Amino acid sequence: LLKLKTLLRLRKELKAFLAKEKPDIFVGIDSPDFNLPIAKFLKKTHRIKTVQYVSPSVWAWRKGRIKSMEKFIDSVLTLFPFEGKSYLSSSINVSYVGHPLPYKINLNENDIKNKKENSVALLPGSRKSEISLIGNLMVKTARELKEENPALTFFMPLASKSHLSLFTEDMDDLINVSYGDSQDILRKSRLAIITSGTATLESVLSYTPCVTLYRTNWLSYKLIKPLLTIENFSLPNLISGKELLPELLQEELTVENIKGALNSLDQKGLDYYSDEFEQLKRSLKAGGASKASSEILHLLNC
Repeated sequence: LLKLKTLLRLRKELKAFLAKEKPDIFVGIDSPDFNLPIAKFLKKTHRIKTVQYVSPSVWAWRKGRIKSMEKFIDSVLTLFPFEGKSYLSSSINVSYVGHPLPYKINLNENDIKNKKENSVALLPGSRKSEISLIGNLMVKTARELKEENPALTFFMPLASKSHLSLFTEDMDDLINVSYGDSQDILRKSRLAIITSGTATLESVLSYTPCVTLYRTNWLSYKLIKPLLTIENFSLPNLISGKELLPELLQEELTVENIKGALNSLDQKGLDYYSDEFEQLKRSLKAGGASKASSEILHLLNC
């Protein structure tokens, strides 16, 4: 509640500042719940040109938001190739500019060959709620996998040291815990188990096949499920348009299911996925920041 009050105060102050300065264009970056009301205010009161850089997840749920966005958003710059389809019947100009990650994560053949044998990365997410719902299940799964194959080594990069206290499962001598180095861990790992999010994309770009997990509380899922318009939820699968990598949702999250999915990845091996990963990486390189700036300047000069 305190955080919400702070955000509302900041948004009010930003509206007042922008109304005074009267910029030629407003570019909201991500955070649509924060930025779209500002764009709506500026369009209504000052007819300022507006851009939303990073589309709201209208491709997954609440597609009706597009109708309201048409009234105050001139252009949307998307990160993923599949997002534009949601706007086909809309008057909003949509440009696919690609994602910044493939420009940051680059592995050569030696990096891929030198991945640690029998290494598994465990990424429980950066939110406390994610860790509470999924983190301990990852630890239980790692323990059973270790019993079946003592050669396995597990690495868990956490976003903050404070997150360690959220685990009730004992991780001593089982998991190597580190902080803030998820990309480095994924570069060196052979396989991964990951809570759904951008980390799944980092895993693919690191040539590390992963199992994607997602769980929310039962009430939230019951409310959201009827609004969902997608068959798959992990980013690699959404981008490739098929279930390229295994994903487990809600009640599917059991130790046995996770073990089975990880073993399936291990049996197929990286050679099975490498061409798909390379194609996915190429598809995400659509110009990035350079193309985004060009699109913004074009709108500004129209």
